Amino acid sequence: MQLVFGQPSVNLKSNILEVVVPKELEVNIPTGLPQVDILFAGDGVMPSTSALVTGQPGLGKSTMMLQLADSLTGQGHKVLYVAGEESLYQIRKRIRSLELKHGFIPSYDTGVMQVIANAKSLQKTAKKDQRVFVIVDSLQCLVLDEDNDTKSTKAKRGRPKKVDPTTRCIELLTMWAKESFGVALMIGHVTKSGDFAGKNSLRHTLDCHLHFEVDTERRSETYQQRIAIMKKNRTGISEQYFPYEIGRTGLHFNLVAVASDSEE
Repeated sequence: MQLVFGQPSVNLKSNILEVVVPKELEVNIPTGLPQVDILFAGDGVMPSTSALVTGQPGLGKSTMMLQLADSLTGQGHKVLYVAGEESLYQIRKRIRSLELKHGFIPSYDTGVMQVIANAKSLQKTAKKDQRVFVIVDSLQCLVLDEDNDTKSTKAKRGRPKKVDPTTRCIELLTMWAKESFGVALMIGHVTKSGDFAGKNSLRHTLDCHLHFEVDTERRSETYQQRIAIMKKNRTGISEQYFPYEIGRTGLHFNLVAVASDSEE
């Protein structure tokens, strides 16, 4: 899959040193959570990032995204939290239990084009240096609601080829992020073995893949410690991880990041 967006005008006489990086991409976005900043770009999240967040049930990925959304709001940004798996009443009760103070903008619109339209509306009212984040919980709950017929496209020799809805939703959210300097964070389901429940080719579209798992490879000091590991990272260092614990008020990370010896 190849996406074309946000490209400068170049020709065969151009030199990469002549390309001017947009000022919006020059400064990363601190989230208010130091460990998250380190896992992404070192000092925050790079604008225009699209990221997949995975992990087996019960490891805290949704809780972490709620904490992140609350922290980003506290940093002055706008966060659209698309709830596809829980009612907003349930989420409100979880916010209370986690003792979060800043909140975020809730939504249960799961049509991907409506999600993008909502994000664009927020961007129109955003102040200077205020970024828009879209957090989707979860990716498998998104519905493909494009105006054009995308149920099938022409494959080789004219045979109809079905468009995978999850693939298209990731593609559209990624294009929104790249074109607008927004950030898209999408929670994805995994299989019983811990693998992403979707086409592996989808991860090539994304900039980052943050995965929550139980450490069975003795990477952390404590065997079977919960860890959050950046499996893929175009904006920073991959295979870095933080051990963490889950308490009444959410996830609590160890202070020092660890670099894994394994490669993706």
